[in-house]
Amino acid sequence: MGYPPCQSIGCGSTKGLWPELVGKPGAQAKAIIEREAPGVRAIIIPKERPHTDDFCCNRVWVFVNHDSQKTVAWTPKLG
Repeated sequence: MGYPPCQSIGCGSTKGLWPELVGKPGAQAKAIIEREAPGVRAIIIPKERPHTDDFCCNRVWVFVNHDSQKTVAWTPKLG
């Protein structure tokens, strides 16, 4: 899985939370986030998997459940 270079400044103009995506299929959530926030990369990850804690303005972790559609477990947010 490749990550974009982290940008930690200039976060002000992008939508930062997507609570409406909880329960939606992960792939659908990824597409919506990337459409609504150009320049942001949504990364699908199992909800219990370790991940980096650095803050990036151009990344959204999409934590998913282990069900058949990999539904979004928690509110995706910028960072």
